Amino acid sequence: MKTTLAFILALPLFAAAAEKDLATKIAEHQDGSRKLSEQQDEMAADVQQLIIEQTHPKVIELLEGVEQAMDEASGLLLEFDTGGITIAAETDVIEKIFEAAKERQKQQGQGQGQPNSPGGAMLDMMERMMGKEPGGEQPGQQPGQQGGEQGGEGQTGDSDSANSASNGASTGKEEERRVPKSSGKAGQSLPREFQDALDAYNRAAEKLAK
Repeated sequence: MKTTLAFILALPLFAAAAEKDLATKIAEHQDGSRKLSEQQDEMAADVQQLIIEQTHPKVIELLEGVEQAMDEASGLLLEFDTGGITIAAETDVIEKIFEAAKERQKQQGQGQGQPNSPGGAMLDMMERMMGKEPGGEQPGQQPGQQGGEQGGEGQTGDSDSANSASNGASTGKEEERRVPKSSGKAGQSLPREFQDALDAYNRAAEKLAK
């Protein structure tokens, strides 16, 4: 009886502790989201510099789309939204960077299947990020590719890309797998300006996916 009474009397203390813990977590989440928003703004400024350095109109147009998508992601983070909409915005940025990289390679006259050149390595890595096989190869044929980067065991491109959550209903962990790492051999050959942007987005998206 005494134990039960003591437990009842302690309930308000437990509730207060739980509320304090929740308030702390909310504050930490908002602080982290605010910092990520600031990082997005800094990266948008970096993209502006990239636009200035480019000479090809199509690449400039695509990079302007990257900047707009970054602004959207920054606005969502400023509102403390780190859910699926924000992750989708982050993914949109990465896809637009991919398109800009492809166009840049095209303008430079580089062909597909040149993994040792900066443009070829960049495309290989970013295609893996988006759930595609570099150069149209089937799973298991790319040297150094890790298991977590491979798609399914099917024999078509559709089978491989199905595992990359392309239906729009992806989760944070699935989106995290689509973000490139800079530690691989391909990443070391990336043009500096694209590598900087991808590294920064990799860090931000990993935090969102946790």
